[in-house]
Amino acid sequence: MNNFEKKIETLIDKLKEFESEKDVFNPWKDTDKTDNLSTDAPSVRRQNLKKYLTEHKKAKYILLAESPSYGCHYTGIAMTSEDVMQKYPAIFKGYKTTSIDGNKKEKTASIVWDVINKNEKNFVLWNTFVLQTYKANFSPRKPNAKELKSGLEILQYFLTMFPDSKIISVGKTAQNTLLKYNLCKDTIYVRHPSCGGENIFRLQMKEIL
Repeated sequence: MNNFEKKIETLIDKLKEFESEKDVFNPWKDTDKTDNLSTDAPSVRRQNLKKYLTEHKKAKYILLAESPSYGCHYTGIAMTSEDVMQKYPAIFKGYKTTSIDGNKKEKTASIVWDVINKNEKNFVLWNTFVLQTYKANFSPRKPNAKELKSGLEILQYFLTMFPDSKIISVGKTAQNTLLKYNLCKDTIYVRHPSCGGENIFRLQMKEIL
């Protein structure tokens, strides 16, 4: 096991151990009724993440969004849905899905991968707060200030894994967190593709590509 692989193992251990407030889902530890319970879904997602990070250890950019949504819930990879895995089989050869249907779709994931797929090795995807946050009715919500602060250790550790990668903040939550806690002095900001930001996101990413 090389040094980077050891760092991945440490990261995954941190993810499995991470506890937070209620109304969160930990893709690398938790299961729910939408998971395919004939498999060890969290273990599959951990293996997906390990494979993904290993394949992107030389990424030029960290594409850092806010928090996981339904995509990461079932794949273990930020901004990556089961639908994306099916759309780009050459990229995701050897990866597995974990939902009952195996084809969950997420709009942000679809947009991000539509933009980066031809240059995807240049980007490693991650979230500012690593757990999926939701409301009482299971609809998505933004991570609150307490949650963001509680997740700093994992975020800091992840950033040290890619010391030569430029950080692209996808949305204000990512940018503001990096600046507030002095995690990065020089980050590129792009509009989050959700809530009407798709066209601006595409234009800004086109300039980077």
